[in-house]
Amino acid sequence: MVLERCGRCGLPIYVRLAAVWNDDGTVTGRFVHNTRVVQAYCDELDFIFEGISERIGLDISRIVVEGERKAGLAFTNALMEKGRGAAGLIARNPLAMRGVFLFVVRASKNAGFGDLRLAQVKRNRFLKIEITDPFNPAVLAGNILGSVEAYSRRPARVSWEGDDRYVVITITDDPDQVRSDERLKPRLPVALPGDYSVERCHRCHMPLELSRRYAFDLDRGIATEVCTNRRIVTVMIDSLNAVFKELTEELGDEVGRMIVDLESGYVRDNTTMPAVLEESRAFEELLSDMRIKGMGNPTEISLAEDELLVRIENPFSEEMLAGRVLGFYKALLGEPAEVKWTPDEEGFMFVKVSRP
Repeated sequence: MVLERCGRCGLPIYVRLAAVWNDDGTVTGRFVHNTRVVQAYCDELDFIFEGISERIGLDISRIVVEGERKAGLAFTNALMEKGRGAAGLIARNPLAMRGVFLFVVRASKNAGFGDLRLAQVKRNRFLKIEITDPFNPAVLAGNILGSVEAYSRRPARVSWEGDDRYVVITITDDPDQVRSDERLKPRLPVALPGDYSVERCHRCHMPLELSRRYAFDLDRGIATEVCTNRRIVTVMIDSLNAVFKELTEELGDEVGRMIVDLESGYVRDNTTMPAVLEESRAFEELLSDMRIKGMGNPTEISLAEDELLVRIENPFSEEMLAGRVLGFYKALLGEPAEVKWTPDEEGFMFVKVSRP
C-alpha cells in the first residue's frame, strides 16, 4: 500500500498519473490532454439526475447511459490512437485483454466509483463487473460500455442490477445494434490562460491542497471531502456535457432550466457558511474552491445593491455553474432570487443573480 501513495504528501500516486492541475482553473487528463475532469459530490449528481426524472415522470437512465457511452467511446478511442495507433494494437492483443479491463476497473475505482471487481470477461463477447458501494450505476455502466465498444470496435449492450450497496454490470456483444454517433460528440471548450497558483508537493508536484482536502480509501474506491465528510467522484466534463445535451435532445430546452433549479437547491441546502461576515468576501470564499475542483476560474466577482455578477473563465458546465452561483446567493442573502447567464462561446461566461 505504501507504493500507492506519495511518500511525502500521502496523495495516491494514481491522482498524479491520471490528471494535471492547471493555473487556469481546469484539471486535464495526463494522457488525453484535451479531456477535462471535475470533482463533484456524488449525491449532487444523483440529486440532479433523480430530480429530472421526477419532474418529467420518466426514468432517464437510458439517456444517461447513452451520453456516457459516447463520451467513454471518444476518450478510449483517443487512448487507443496514441503512438499512431500502437497503443490500440498492443491493447487489443488477446494476451493483453484481461490486463486492459483490469486497468479500466482500476481507473474507475480510483475515480471514486466504488470497489469494482472484474468478475468475468470473454473477448469481444461478455464482461461482468461487480461493484460494492457504487456511484450512480447508469453513469458507470455507460462509461464502461463506451470503453468496451472502443476496445472491441463493435456495438454492445449493457444492463445492471442491484442497489446502492452492491451492483452487477453486464456488457454483452450486440452485433445487430445500429450505432450513430453523429448526434452527440464530446465538446472541447476553449481554455483561457490564468494565474491560479497552488503550493505543490516537492516530491510528486501535485497540489498540497488535494491531500488536505480529500481522504482516499483506495480499497473501497471512495474519496471523501474531509471538511464535509461527503463523498466525491471524478468525472469527465465531456461526460456531463454529453449527458446534458442528450437530455436536451430527448426532452427539450427546459432541461437546462431544470438543471439550474436543481443545482441551486442542492447548493443552497448544503452550503457551509464561510467564517467571514462581509458579503462580497463570503462569495469569493465560496467560489474559490471551483479552481481546485476543475470547475473553472472565477476572475471577477462583484456585489452591488443585492445584484451579484460573476465572470467565470473556462467553465465546466453553464447550467451547473449558473445553479451553483444562484444557490450560494440564496444561502447567503435569502430568497427570492433569479439568475441569468451568458453562453460559453469563447472560454468564459457571466452569471448574474438579482432580486426579481
